Amino acid sequence: MKTNREPVVVEQFHYDRTAPETAPKTDVQVNINEVTATGDGANEMMANGKIFQFTVPFEVVLEGFAVSGQMSQIIQILDFDGQADDLTAQDMQRLSRPLVEYIETLTYQVTAVALDQGVQLDFHPEEAADSASFEKIEPDTK
Repeated sequence: MKTNREPVVVEQFHYDRTAPETAPKTDVQVNINEVTATGDGANEMMANGKIFQFTVPFEVVLEGFAVSGQMSQIIQILDFDGQADDLTAQDMQRLSRPLVEYIETLTYQVTAVALDQGVQLDFHPEEAADSASFEKIEPDTK
């Protein structure tokens, strides 16, 4: 699957220290919305394949801290004329992976400064993801 990607946008990223007794939580979602090109060359661009905005809102609470926010990216899937629901869970995972990697990277960098020790998140998709437009990803902390 060939794509044209705009840069990943960090729409929000928030870090908080939390009380040690705060319950752990992981809520990472992948949402996809079709967008339409406008302006000069829009028709030619749209003829190359559908364009989608991927957004990844997230909230992760671990021992001692929480991070939350949202990442987004515009992705054109070349030679694809289907709908978002036509994408497989594997396609969704592969297309959204750079956004999830931003969450992992920013979390590591912020905790390295704030806690004097970086916390590496390693997100993996749920095995029973049955919807291509929504995927929850669980972390493995290392």
